Parts: sequence; structure tokens; C-alpha cells
Amino acid sequence: MMNAKIKSIFIALLGFFLINLVIAAENNKSARIPKIVTTKVSGNYFEVVQSLRSAILGKGINIAHELHASDMLQRTGPAYGYKKSVYSHAQILEFCSAKLSQELSRADPDNIVVCPFTIGIYSLVTEPQIVHISYQVPNGKPGSEKVIKEIEELLASIVEDATW
Repeated sequence: MMNAKIKSIFIALLGFFLINLVIAAENNKSARIPKIVTTKVSGNYFEVVQSLRSAILGKGINIAHELHASDMLQRTGPAYGYKKSVYSHAQILEFCSAKLSQELSRADPDNIVVCPFTIGIYSLVTEPQIVHISYQVPNGKPGSEKVIKEIEELLASIVEDATW
């Protein structure tokens, strides 16, 4: 039988351990929630898209693909019972930096899923004069923090260059 003092210490340590376990789980859960950064500008959607393209190309990066998201959503919406569109225009630009992709893969081969980088650009049906530019800050495997920070800085600088 444990004496009362040992039992009290055991219960205190168990409580401390459980509290830290809950805190760690919450921190880990919030780390998995993607961080999405959005910048809004007033202007013509097509001019802002061109400015974004120029900003990407100005970094020496080729745009690999352009996904016309609003077209796809407008086309498929009725099949799911949606009659109204969210976007007046929306597309996603995909691109990758060869240098950063090399660094990502060397930090951890699983980081291959981080590339390509994407920036979404859209205007809402309810606010066609406002153009939104959004990107998701990637999460890499442990040990990739330095290159992930470089990617985040690249994405931010592209948006800044595009929106002056």
C-alpha cells in the first residue's frame, strides 16, 4: 500500500502529465490547420491576374498550370443543387521553384507533396470590384522549417509585387 505522501505525489505527477499531453495535442492539432493568407485589392480582375502572372515570372519561375476554378464550379454546381455562383471569376496558378523544390526534397523526400505552390485569385459575385489573392503556407516534415520559411517569403513577395 502506498503511503499518503507518495500517493499525493503520484496523483500530482499524473495530473501534470495529462495536462501537458492535452496541451501538446492541442498544439499539434493547430499546427495541422493550414494557414491561408489573403490580400484584397480594388481593381479589374483580369489586370490583377496579369500582374500576378508578371510577379511570378519576374522571380524567374514558370507557371506550370492555370486552373479556371470558377468555370469548373459554375459547370458542376447545378449537379449538386447549387444555383448561384460564389465567384464571378476564380483561378489558381500553380508553379514551383526548382531551387526550393531541391531543398524540400533533401530536407525530407515526403515533402514532394508541398510542390507545386499555388496562389488563388478570385472575385466574388457579391463584390466584383474586389480581387482576392490567397495562398496557403505549406507545412513540411520536421527539419524542413528553413525551406518552408523561404517558400512563405516567396509567396508573400509575389503577392506584394503583384499588388504594389
